[in-house]
Amino acid sequence: MKKVQLILLSSLIFLIVSCSHDKNEGHLTGKLENAPEAATLFLADWESKTLFDSIQMTNGRIDYKFKIPHPKYFLLHNARNQYEFRDKKFIWLEPNDIKIKGDFNFMKNITLEGSTSQSEFENYNILVDNANKRINKLKGQIYFKNDEEKKIDTLKIESISKNLSDSIVDFMTNHTSSYVTLSLLHAESYLAFRHLNKKQIHNVYDKLLDELKKSEQGIEIKKYMELPEPPKIGDLAPEIIQVTPSGDTVRLSDFKGKYVLLDFWSSSCGPCRGQFKWLRKVYSKYSPKELEIIGVSGDYNKRNWIDAIKHDSIPWINISDLKGWKNEAFLVYDVKFIPDKFLVNPDGLIIKDRMLLGCEPTTDQILGEIFDKKNGL
Repeated sequence: MKKVQLILLSSLIFLIVSCSHDKNEGHLTGKLENAPEAATLFLADWESKTLFDSIQMTNGRIDYKFKIPHPKYFLLHNARNQYEFRDKKFIWLEPNDIKIKGDFNFMKNITLEGSTSQSEFENYNILVDNANKRINKLKGQIYFKNDEEKKIDTLKIESISKNLSDSIVDFMTNHTSSYVTLSLLHAESYLAFRHLNKKQIHNVYDKLLDELKKSEQGIEIKKYMELPEPPKIGDLAPEIIQVTPSGDTVRLSDFKGKYVLLDFWSSSCGPCRGQFKWLRKVYSKYSPKELEIIGVSGDYNKRNWIDAIKHDSIPWINISDLKGWKNEAFLVYDVKFIPDKFLVNPDGLIIKDRMLLGCEPTTDQILGEIFDKKNGL
């Protein structure tokens, strides 16, 4: 009888211990060499761009417990947070026991054990880095070759790029329940350096676990796939409806009958703001001739946006929906690099785009020819 009671008691204790373990809890332990006696590391949630937590270190030792519902992508950095190799490391944490080791002075070389997501992420990076090294080597040599050799190397670059995109699709379809795949597919949809086209993104998305499809990133990927094809020269410029800093609603269609230069920018973009000096001269010269400039800002923070407009003395209309890179106009016009510009004619058609409008002489020449012809000169 006592033996049965003992077995029952042991089973009850095991059940209590098992239930007390939070399935969302993770534990990061280890040591970073050459760390100061006391130091703090910071975990920034890469998806929300917010500080998640701080980690206190004593003589380089880390003993940090955290709670997350699923694997998440973080930027781990020190107080300096300046240089990639010295101060930063992108890591994947998940609810698990994870070991960390490395050198405090070379955080980029830190390694993690026990994070399946980190291993997947590193394998993906190896795949991409190996292909990019081959592509960059060919690109670096192509300028010193004759026309026939350039054609051959161009075909090689195209072949490597295609093989890479196929390999990425294979990688993702082999990890369709992975939050790493979800994050990478989201980046392919919204960030500038793409390897996949929309059809490939769609093929991977269809195979994702339903849980991932229902996540915030999954919903945003679906939204991207539903966007129309990006407009090109000769197309009707898609409508833009956003608000000014004072809250007034502005529509692109309100300016039908005028030439409109759409300028995509943000307060944090140095090259964008560097162009405002010559863009002010262009605006002063051609606004009396029925040119309007509409600045479309990819800002998140309204205060930063307003301060930049004031500091740079921007005289033309500025609008935004304060969704950053997910600004509705950025998505519809497929703007992934800024500054970016489109010139719309009085009929609402796109007549010039992107690179042609990237400097003062070219923009001034294009507008000069347009208005000289309009005025019969």
